Amino acid sequence: MEQSTNQGNTANHQAFFQRIALRTTQIPWQLWAIALIIASGTIGFTATSMLLRLPKSPQCVRIFWPVASASMRLYCAQIEAEQGTVDSFLRAINLVEALPDDHPLRHEINRNVEEWAVAILDMAEKEFQQGKLEEAIKTARRVPTHVQVYEVVEERIEKWRSIWREGEEIFAQVEEELRESNWNLAFREAVGLLSVPNKYWATTRYDDTVNRIQLAQEESSRLDDAYRVLRRGGIDNWLAAIADAEKISPESYAYQEAQNLITDAKEKITDHIDSLINDRRWSSLSDVVNQLPDSLALSEEVADWRTMASAGLDAQTGTVDNLEVAILALEEIDEDRPLYQEAQTLISRFKLEIQDVTHLQEARNLANGGSVDDLNAAIAAAEMVPSSNPRYQEARQEINQWTRTIQLREDQPILDKARSLAAGGSLSDLRQAIAQAQMIGSGRALSGEAQREINDWRVSIQRKEDQPILNQAIALASGKDYEAAIRAARQISSGRVLYQEAQSNIRQWQQEIRAQRNLQEAYLIAQPQTSQALISAISVVRQIPSSTDAGRQAKQALDRWGFQLLSMAQKLANRSLLPEAVKLAKMIPRDSAAHSSAQAQITMWNKLLEPPKPEIPPSLAPENEFVPILDTESSNNTP
Repeated sequence: MEQSTNQGNTANHQAFFQRIALRTTQIPWQLWAIALIIASGTIGFTATSMLLRLPKSPQCVRIFWPVASASMRLYCAQIEAEQGTVDSFLRAINLVEALPDDHPLRHEINRNVEEWAVAILDMAEKEFQQGKLEEAIKTARRVPTHVQVYEVVEERIEKWRSIWREGEEIFAQVEEELRESNWNLAFREAVGLLSVPNKYWATTRYDDTVNRIQLAQEESSRLDDAYRVLRRGGIDNWLAAIADAEKISPESYAYQEAQNLITDAKEKITDHIDSLINDRRWSSLSDVVNQLPDSLALSEEVADWRTMASAGLDAQTGTVDNLEVAILALEEIDEDRPLYQEAQTLISRFKLEIQDVTHLQEARNLANGGSVDDLNAAIAAAEMVPSSNPRYQEARQEINQWTRTIQLREDQPILDKARSLAAGGSLSDLRQAIAQAQMIGSGRALSGEAQREINDWRVSIQRKEDQPILNQAIALASGKDYEAAIRAARQISSGRVLYQEAQSNIRQWQQEIRAQRNLQEAYLIAQPQTSQALISAISVVRQIPSSTDAGRQAKQALDRWGFQLLSMAQKLANRSLLPEAVKLAKMIPRDSAAHSSAQAQITMWNKLLEPPKPEIPPSLAPENEFVPILDTESSNNTP
């Protein structure tokens, strides 16, 4: 039974091979040619890949190179290059460069040589990033001069030197700031190292520089809070900063910095005291002086400031007796004292104030009467204080207040009457109210309020006059009589309250007129029903805004003419004029309903216009002789 089964299988196999032979005889010779090309190419590619991927062999050291094959040279060069050193890359390059330029493997050799040269330059770059500038330069200059990469070697070296100089300049600036105890400036300069395009400078040297700065800051860290307090300003903060700075001993690295802080704070305090004296803030001056520590070495100044503060407080009461007491106190400051000149200045000032106080007191007594005549008399008395006297500003304040009171009493009835007239609301009432309010002159107490009322009433008048005109124009526009509507709206002149609204309506109506004209023009242009006429008509009709009355008709015309153009293009295609059909279909705009259909037709016609792919004749088929094939795919795979 087993024998019969074997005989059946043999018969089946024979029948199968007979069918295969029969079908083979029916295959065209062109398919045999294509199959032969594919087979030979596959064999060549596989052989080359195997050749270029030979396993490492210690025989490379025993080869007699004058008679070695090119593939063996390339193989051994690749093994040499795998060591990854500059010398190994150079030996690999020398090994393959012995081959002639016209060798079949020259393309693969050149690609490998360039890769090895780039690898050498990359190793030089790595040395540079590690901070080994000179070693990097030496390595880069070992790149063979005949390779393409060598063209950028000197450029790369110059770039390295420029980067290195940049790092050295930043570090030198950091050192200078450290010598001047400018910690913040030193760190700010050091941050610049982070932007240096070199890993060594941006990491190792940057970290080292920051450590230097931190070490220097350790001795001045106790002053950080003092500086922050100093920058807040105010006498309390300045005194607190001085107290912290005085805790730094002369042996400290930050002692000079502390002394600079004390000097700075001392200058701020003295400037503040000078401003208090100039502003006659005697109470504040007394408080500040009582807080000053003896360590500031201002004992004489402090005594004089106390005298000035006491005299100023006496003079501030504004009586003649107290001013005389203040003068006597200031006269005790001898001319050998630091603030003698300031005391003499105050004495002269207080003497003038005695005269001013007399005039001001007389004026105030007159103003107490309260009538307009009493106020005018008070103003006349206060004006006797000249502008050169210390109390002049005080006198002017009193005069201004009394003048305002007089103007309010005189002008308030006028403004009240104007408001009463305007309450009627008619055009005549509003005009009378404006005339009444204009009786209040400019610069008077109620002039601003009166002018605001006048402006409001003028707006009301203009609105009452112009609103009927604008309403009429809008009504005409509603009836599509845009020309008449524009003429009516233009009666509202510029500067009036409804002018901008009228102009906005005019622009809209003018747009409607242009839209109708463009639509009619497009209809006339499209009448010949030629492709050029339709294209021109579409160009005109697309200028019509969709928001206008003619916008809907324009869209309908655009769609209709777009489909007509598409129909013309299809007729051209039917006549085998595909390029002309494509060109015409492309003229259909995107906002036409026919655009999507046109694009589909264009795609189909473009495919028909593509030339057929040429067949490979049998004469171009490769011979059986092995020829290495170095196509793009194989050249991208490193052996």
